[in-house]
Amino acid sequence: MLKKNSITLNKFSLLLNYPLINVFISGLLANLCFCKGYTYPVLVIPMFYVLLSALQKCKNQKYRNPFLLGFAFGFGYFGSTLFWVVEAFKCVGFGVYGYVAVLLLVIYLSIFPATACTLSTRFSKTETDFSILFSIFWTICEYIRGWLFTGFPWNLIGYVTYDIPYFSQIADIFGVYGVSFFFLLSICFSINKKTVFYGLGIFCIIISYGIYKIELYGDYIIPSKTDNISIIQPSISQEDKMNREKIRECIARHLEISNLNAAEKRLIVWPEAAIGIPLDAQYEIGPFIDRDDVFVLTGTDRFTQDRKLFNSLKIIGKNSKILQIYDKRHLLPFGEFIPEWLLDFGLRKVVPSIINYLPGERTRTISLPGFNQFDVIICYEIVFPGEIIDNQGSSWILNITNDAWFKDSDGPSQHLRTTCFRAIEEGKAIARCANNGISCIIDCNGRVIKNLETNAIGKIEHAMPMKYQNTIFSRYKNGTILTVLLMLLLVAILNSKREQCNDR
Repeated sequence: MLKKNSITLNKFSLLLNYPLINVFISGLLANLCFCKGYTYPVLVIPMFYVLLSALQKCKNQKYRNPFLLGFAFGFGYFGSTLFWVVEAFKCVGFGVYGYVAVLLLVIYLSIFPATACTLSTRFSKTETDFSILFSIFWTICEYIRGWLFTGFPWNLIGYVTYDIPYFSQIADIFGVYGVSFFFLLSICFSINKKTVFYGLGIFCIIISYGIYKIELYGDYIIPSKTDNISIIQPSISQEDKMNREKIRECIARHLEISNLNAAEKRLIVWPEAAIGIPLDAQYEIGPFIDRDDVFVLTGTDRFTQDRKLFNSLKIIGKNSKILQIYDKRHLLPFGEFIPEWLLDFGLRKVVPSIINYLPGERTRTISLPGFNQFDVIICYEIVFPGEIIDNQGSSWILNITNDAWFKDSDGPSQHLRTTCFRAIEEGKAIARCANNGISCIIDCNGRVIKNLETNAIGKIEHAMPMKYQNTIFSRYKNGTILTVLLMLLLVAILNSKREQCNDR
């Protein structure tokens, strides 16, 4: 028995000699930080402890390449948190190619943590320098990931703090990239014996700010009037939405839940692509609206006379009148458009009948008589911090989405936590209307106060915007954290040069 246990221990010890395997496994733990239901943000500590320990040994053991270590970690990180994306690729016709597409996406995303690991190892001289530079370069790489090639800022490390609500409140100053930086910095300092008190100090200061803001802060703006809204969640499968023969059946379900004849002033919100096939939506809905102060806001595909296609939101009033239109600006690559050079390369053979959507140019600020101004965000646009409002004078945000693409996966819950951070950053409540995902009302501190879970059919009625506030982030956007990062990076470079001079 003792001999058998010894063999097992020897195998385990042998495994520890392969750092690429270790950091890959640690990256896999990210799935438990971004999964639906119960999440475990505390696992971020062992995740990064394994990675940072392996990187620290790179200088003494040349065969350990920091780029490969970062890549292995990223492959586990993104592979475990984005495997569900294959469901969306299947819906647009990729079939088995969807698995290849997700694999390529994970490989591409893994380059960013690999780059951060390489730079922090290359330029750091001491363990303290390494902790600071690692946090800086990781955050900068996240930011670059958020705009390069149209951007994919999904599952940033700062989103882990969704389950630490007091910590996430600094997003109203520094945005989610700032949350990523300070969260990482506190972790890096805390797992180093020499700087553990610095890490705990940073964490406690940020938590204290969150407690003050949520529990004690009273400088909120109370609206002089509120807007009654009804959020409709029909929970229609993506297969049914794409079936032309069922389009009017889908509209009928929306109408049944909406109860347009109710005698009250209100906004009735239908989700993204509620009318998924180009159709004169106003003539299907308009006859059911018999009041001047009732409006239906519906997501719909919109064809122009010159055959251009947009993913839009239409506001329909009495007598089928369209009062305003917003066309989605930031489109989802491969879901709503494919670059022309890829089509010419032969991708059209893999995905037949491709028609690219075009990005819109209309204002996202909606002004209706008798209602507060608000901004509209369609689905994927919500993941881009600092890009979701056009008018500082608007008092709340409407987000329509269609998470039926993701089926019963981690996708809807990951999408929701992203939306909650936009509420904190902008200091404005968000009404989120999903076809089949998580429809909800989010207050200006990012807390969900009413919701319908995935697969639920029903509606949420609420008065918007409750309270709202003007934040530092809403004014300066990502400029706040970028300024901090550049200043710290400059100090680190100057300190490194000074140490080199002293060594000479």
